Amino acid sequence: MGIFHVKTEIYSGIGVREVLGKENLKKIIIITDSIMVKLGLVKIVETALNQLKVDYEIFDEVEVDPTLESVKKGLERVMKFVPDKMIALGGGSAIDSAKAIYYFMKKSGKEIPIIAIPTTSGTGSEVTSYAVITDKKKKLKIPIKDEDMIPEKAILDPVFTKTLPKVVVADGGIDALTHAIESYTCKSANFYTQTFALTAIVGIFKNVLRVYNNIGDEDGRIEMGKASCMAGIAFDRSGLGINHSVAHVIGGRFHKSHGRSNGVVLPYIIKFNSSDKETAKRYWEISKRLGLPSETKEQGAESLAVAVEVLNRYMGIPSCVKEMGIDEDTYKELIPVMAKSALEDICTQGNIKEVSQGDMEEIFQMIY
Repeated sequence: MGIFHVKTEIYSGIGVREVLGKENLKKIIIITDSIMVKLGLVKIVETALNQLKVDYEIFDEVEVDPTLESVKKGLERVMKFVPDKMIALGGGSAIDSAKAIYYFMKKSGKEIPIIAIPTTSGTGSEVTSYAVITDKKKKLKIPIKDEDMIPEKAILDPVFTKTLPKVVVADGGIDALTHAIESYTCKSANFYTQTFALTAIVGIFKNVLRVYNNIGDEDGRIEMGKASCMAGIAFDRSGLGINHSVAHVIGGRFHKSHGRSNGVVLPYIIKFNSSDKETAKRYWEISKRLGLPSETKEQGAESLAVAVEVLNRYMGIPSCVKEMGIDEDTYKELIPVMAKSALEDICTQGNIKEVSQGDMEEIFQMIY
C-alpha cells in the first residue's frame, strides 16, 4: 500500500473555543444527548458559540446505541434548521448519529460537515468512516460505511472527559484496545495501520488504569484521547475482525454496551484466532512490544489474552457473557441465529482465519 490518507484535522489537548474561533461559523447544530446537557458539557460549546456570535440549535435526543428512529428525529431537525456544520458532542452514539444524519442528508444532495468533540476515549468515531445504528425491530446493529462521513475536525479537549464515570472509562478503554488489536491482526493491515495500532495498544495499556483510578489525571486523559483516536485511524484504514462481529450481535440482541461486549469477547477471540499462524505471529509481536512473556509465538499469543483478562478484571468487565446478566436458555436457543448474523457481519471478512457457521456457533458457546 503506497498511499495512506487521514482526512480529519485532529486537535489534541487544545481548547474548543480556540479551535472553533478559527472557523468561519455562521449556523451550527449541536448533536448530543440529554446527559451532556445535564453535565454542563453542552454549555461549554454554547459559551464558545455565543462568544463567536454563531447562530445555533441543539438536538439532544441522541440515544445510547442510536436507533433508526432517533436518527430520523435528528435528521428532521437538521433539514429544518439547515446549518453550515454539525458539532457532534458526546461518545460514539452522538458522533455516529451525526454521521448517519450526514449520510442521509448527502442522499438528498446536501452535505453538512461534522466537527466531532468526543467526551469518551473509546470508539474513535471522530476519525472513522463508520457509524453503527440499531434497528430495534430486527434487534440488529447496522454498520454504515462511507468515506464522506469522516468528520472534518476532531477536538480532543480533555475538559470534556474529566467527569467520566469508571464504567465509561473501562468500556471505552477496552473498546479502543479491541479496535487496535483487531486492526493490527486483520487481513488488510499494513505498515501504516500497524504503526498506529501498536502505538495505540501501548498507550492504552500504559494509561487506561491510570485514568480509571484517577479521572482527575489530565495528562492520562489526553494520552487516552490520542490512543483512542489512533486506534480509530488504524481500523478505519484496515478493517476489523470477528471480535466486532460477535460483539455487534451481543450488543444488538441483548442491549449491551458495545465496548463492554468487545472486552468480554476479546480474550476468547485471541485464543480462537491463535490457531492461525500469521495471526498468532501478530499477537506475539504485540506481546513483545508490551514486554509480556513471549519466548515463542504461542506463548506471546497466550500472554496477550491473559493480559486482556487481567485488565478486564481490574476494571470490572465481566469474564464471560453469563456475567453480563444474559439468560442462559434464551442465549443458547439463539446461538444458530446469532452465529449466522455474526458470519454475515461486514467485519468478519477482515479476519485472517477463515470462519464457518460451525466455528461461530462454537465461539458463541465458548464465550457464555
